[in-house]
Amino acid sequence: MVDSAAGDTLGDPAGGEVGTRTVDDPPPAGATPDRGEDAVRAGAGPTTPSSLTSLIERLVGDRWIAAEAVLVVLAAVAAWSIRFVQDDAFISYRYSRNLARGEGLVFNAGERVEGYTNFLWTALHAVPESLGWSTPLFSQVIGIVTMVGAVLVTGVLARRLFSSRSFALLAQAVLVANVSFLGYGTGGLETMLQTLLVLGVSVALLPYGTANAVRTGWTARRVTAGLVAGLAVLTRMDSAVLIATVVLVHLVAVVREPRPGDDGPSSAWRPLATAALAIGLPAAAVVVPWLVWKWGYYGSLFPNTLAAKSTANPIVPFLYGVVYLVCFLLSYAAFLLIGRARRRWRSFLAVPGVAQVAWVVPVWFLYICVVGADFMEFRFVVPVIPFLALFAAYLLDPITTVLRQALLVGTLLAFSAAHAVAPTILPYPVLTFTQISHWPSSSPTAWQAMGELLNEQFPGGPDVPGQPVIAVAPLGVIGYFADLPTVDMLGLADATVAREGATFDLYYPGHVRMATVPYLEQRGVDLVIGQPRVVRAEPERTSYRLSEVTNLWPAADLKLLGDQARIIEIPLSDTQVWLVVWLEPNDRVAEAVERNGWRVLPIERTCDPADQPNWFARAAVGRATCG
Repeated sequence: MVDSAAGDTLGDPAGGEVGTRTVDDPPPAGATPDRGEDAVRAGAGPTTPSSLTSLIERLVGDRWIAAEAVLVVLAAVAAWSIRFVQDDAFISYRYSRNLARGEGLVFNAGERVEGYTNFLWTALHAVPESLGWSTPLFSQVIGIVTMVGAVLVTGVLARRLFSSRSFALLAQAVLVANVSFLGYGTGGLETMLQTLLVLGVSVALLPYGTANAVRTGWTARRVTAGLVAGLAVLTRMDSAVLIATVVLVHLVAVVREPRPGDDGPSSAWRPLATAALAIGLPAAAVVVPWLVWKWGYYGSLFPNTLAAKSTANPIVPFLYGVVYLVCFLLSYAAFLLIGRARRRWRSFLAVPGVAQVAWVVPVWFLYICVVGADFMEFRFVVPVIPFLALFAAYLLDPITTVLRQALLVGTLLAFSAAHAVAPTILPYPVLTFTQISHWPSSSPTAWQAMGELLNEQFPGGPDVPGQPVIAVAPLGVIGYFADLPTVDMLGLADATVAREGATFDLYYPGHVRMATVPYLEQRGVDLVIGQPRVVRAEPERTSYRLSEVTNLWPAADLKLLGDQARIIEIPLSDTQVWLVVWLEPNDRVAEAVERNGWRVLPIERTCDPADQPNWFARAAVGRATCG
């Protein structure tokens, strides 16, 4: 069924249009024809369209499939043009590599710690590792494919809710205009796969019991939803929050559905149980074996990352989450839509089925606050951006004047585009795409180059006798390319650091613990990379202060460093050196130092306030070393 160029318009009880419906569909509740559009179709009256959806209908005609195809191609091209891979993705890649090598899903051979949160995604990437393909490139391609799928499924949901191809196309256009959504079409993580699977469950189960709901085939739809829900949880465990919301809304709608001879709530128990089992049993068939395996393999049902990212004070992370969400809305100029939202939110929720679908947004926003948000470019919001796009499209649809509409849309697009091009967006509590992009990179000071340099100096992989053990804070890129025995200083892949590491004075998502000096000595760490520190080469320098070392190894008490600890200066260019703490004697490290002429300098047990020139820098490194 397609929209006709002469289709009736969907009235909005609050004023304005919602789009156009197909001529064969019954008008939704509250629908009234738009007389201005009728006049235009009659060949008289104004020629300016009264809504974006009517404009889309004029431009597209009956070429809806072609229009949607053009939109998703443009989305894929745009996502590819800003492609990147972030550091955390390489944590999963290293697990995938060890799985392909026969070591199991471990970061270091023999250490069973679940330092990832994306089982299905990590397992999938054992394929390129086994075949010798580029794993980062593989993840980017899969990410864009799943992004295209998410755009298409969003269109399906919008058409079902609004009975309008033109509104669906508008909602899809709003979605792909969001740079956070486009950016995580790549990124290397499971974000877009999670988004697609959650959308799939939503489309399978919602809306239910409304005028625009699917009438038949509910058993098959529920079984499919259960299977897809199981895959979503395997992709990312916290998908359960979104899935549970959708399923609960569906089951409530089942209970409330009028039935012939309805004698009260007791008559709803059988259909409720039938629906719950049709969804729950397939989901359990997927999830339960995985949980049993996790318990036997890792000794826990929850990933180690949960402990690593947990803090004793839940108030600060919650407030950080609130700021995170506020900044997301501000960064996309949502304040420009406040007036329209005040006038139209009731009519939006009055559209049959919309209120059911909309529940996922506040529930997910609350979850974001409870877990303390994230530090990456609004990655946590991405799974609900398709649902937000429906509301944004509804608000943008009415055209008051062409000039005002053009200014509004142009301003919103400019704010969105800033997410792709701005090197930093202060004071937002996230790192931008520019800042979290670590692959591909040809810079000699990039983390990729650092990992490759270590691999070149200590070739052969982690099983070569005498290989140095490294400790890294950003675990992914350097750990993956170095391919050496590696200790995670932030505790994502290290159970001891996650629970017993030194705590940071300043809350930052995913960075609440730091490996201590005694623990790294116990683990036999030779080279402490910490937070990679590149400084200007100073040939006249003869030592480094403890307060300078805290910049690469924050939070821990570095006064506990042994007398044998030194700083190695590894030249990355003619003017820049990479600082690494040589913690324990190692023959292969000594050979590399002699072979390359690297300078080795002592660490002075002194502190200088100038090494942390402002409050933020002092809070970031903590008071354990210099008080």
